[in-house]
Amino acid sequence: MFLLMFLNRQPKKLIFKNFKLFTFIVILFILYYFSTINQPLPTNNLSKTWYSENNISREEFIEKNIKPILGQPPSLQKEISPLIKINDLNFFYINPLNEKVPVIILNYPKQKRISNNLPSPGLVVAIHETNTVGGEEPCGQVGREEMFYGKMIADRGYIVVCPTLTFTGIRQPTNQWDTAEFYKKYPNWSAIGKDITEISWLIDSLSLSGFNVNHVALVGHSQGAIYSLFSAALDTRIHTVIANAGFVDFRKDPNPERWSRHSWYKALPYIPKNFTEAELVAAIAPRNALICNYLQDEILVATSPNDEIQDMMRKFSSINWAFFNGKHGWPTEVQQFALSWLSKKFPVNKISNN
Repeated sequence: MFLLMFLNRQPKKLIFKNFKLFTFIVILFILYYFSTINQPLPTNNLSKTWYSENNISREEFIEKNIKPILGQPPSLQKEISPLIKINDLNFFYINPLNEKVPVIILNYPKQKRISNNLPSPGLVVAIHETNTVGGEEPCGQVGREEMFYGKMIADRGYIVVCPTLTFTGIRQPTNQWDTAEFYKKYPNWSAIGKDITEISWLIDSLSLSGFNVNHVALVGHSQGAIYSLFSAALDTRIHTVIANAGFVDFRKDPNPERWSRHSWYKALPYIPKNFTEAELVAAIAPRNALICNYLQDEILVATSPNDEIQDMMRKFSSINWAFFNGKHGWPTEVQQFALSWLSKKFPVNKISNN
């Protein structure tokens, strides 16, 4: 382009008169070109790619980096069941491994809606932290009041679903969060992979039960936040996600063994080193994500608003990050902040198109 502009703007006599100058400029241009041809393009300039510095698409990133570390589920013979009601709050479904999965639902609709044009309350799945009671805590049945975030969301009018995942509560009442028996049975899978799959199975069961699952929100704290980020990256039915105190940079984690312990809860078969959790969050875009970090977090050491996070937020307006003073918790003022964000990104009344 530079050469064409040069030729078009100069009189022919001047071009030939200054042929040596022209030749010199061409040589400089060629030398510059070959000096830069093997240099990687800056991430900020990769407007035609997804996000990764490896210059791959979102789909390639998931296939290459995320799915392999989650492992391979076993072959499934049984179909997922619809929800089976126990009482007004308590339900369960049977997953494809023939496991009974308890689910608490707040604001369960009492009547079927006649018209598809009527507004349907937003559907939020609240994922519990590393606790001993599973979904009973976020739904406000037992546990710490600070962790009743599912109930707080339901009080705003949303339908809130609180499952109990694999390794705790009544599903594993002894040796909670111990994954030794799981890996004996499923050596090619992973604990995180199992529970992320369980979240998708839950959405399948909700769909079979008549819920509109085209737009679902996930909200989680700590372990539940980690599950929520992975799930949202993989399952595009998830429209919005809030992850509180559940983000850490794998590459800079001072305790990387937390991801692949030798005993107790072994989350993954090996420690992730070929991608960052920021890249995982980027895989959620253009859907909505809010990540809340605490600068004095003593469990999942807080990530500062580093260059990678700032770069990602510049690229994806749907990704929001918030940093707060405090330790590993979810204080009321931060919950109120998150709920205000949720009401804007995922309004309580969604239009059903089932």
